[in-house]
Amino acid sequence: MKKKLSILLCIVMIASLFAGCGKSNGSTASGSANILIATSSEGDAFRDSLISAIESSCDKQGISHDTEYAGESAEKQVEIVKSAKEKGYTAIICRLVDSDTALQIERAADGLPIVFVNALPDELYLKADQYVYVASDDQVAGEYQAEYVLDKLSQKDEINVMILKGEKSHSATKSRTDAVKNTLNASGKKINYVFEDYADWSTDLAKEYFEIFNSTGRSVDCVICNNDSMAIGAIDGMEECGIDPATVPVCGIDATTDGCQYVKDGKMGFTVCQSAVNQGAAAVDVAVMLANGKSIKDYSGVADNGYMVWVDFEKVDASNVDSYMK
Repeated sequence: MKKKLSILLCIVMIASLFAGCGKSNGSTASGSANILIATSSEGDAFRDSLISAIESSCDKQGISHDTEYAGESAEKQVEIVKSAKEKGYTAIICRLVDSDTALQIERAADGLPIVFVNALPDELYLKADQYVYVASDDQVAGEYQAEYVLDKLSQKDEINVMILKGEKSHSATKSRTDAVKNTLNASGKKINYVFEDYADWSTDLAKEYFEIFNSTGRSVDCVICNNDSMAIGAIDGMEECGIDPATVPVCGIDATTDGCQYVKDGKMGFTVCQSAVNQGAAAVDVAVMLANGKSIKDYSGVADNGYMVWVDFEKVDASNVDSYMK
């Protein structure tokens, strides 16, 4: 009996060891930490959900944390980070106000590890096990959108495309838009970009842009937006102009509550789930590991470069939207 018990204990210990080293986001990172969450302004649906998910993940793990908002001031964010070490924080999770200020943020952190989220800094300023980026690969989201459009409009040899983009300075704007264009252009079809502008993630601005475009009398076959808020704005603009959005494929990204409802109602054709919950959990896991001097090389989703952690995007349309309804 004692021998069997000893064998069982050994198996449990070995299993625990491998669970700690394995690539699984399902388990939380071990260790204590005091995390500063340094972010920009409130008001963006996904960004707010991400910060809430980070805070919730900290609470579940019993990790001490505080959230500081810098509004749209990069200078204020640098000042917030500059006092982090003195205040006893052991790691920082940062949603950059301006992606170009990563180096200033790192210098202000004075050696504290930083997990960047949602806004990708220049890779020159990322470093394995020190300055890490946790997000979903925006190129994949753009590819998914283009693939959906090409499938829906497979009978057309020529496609008129409207693209509504996020903030000009945001890394996701360029990555998502470039991926859409590259995928469409490689299709062999004639692609006409009849309207393209920065709607800054805004529902109201997207609605205004669609109405302006419609007033030109030109036709559009699909509307591809860098996020759900702009997709919703474009759809609202269509309805204002007397156009049935069900007749024009509209694509968003984020699978927000409102976005999923528009998909379920048949107004938005497609969105891509960027899981704020999974990104938030991964950001906290990585921050805790770095705060405790551990390498993240075996953490789930870590790229070969060691300084990026990718959380999968998921396709959402009428066939599976119920699974994503909040």
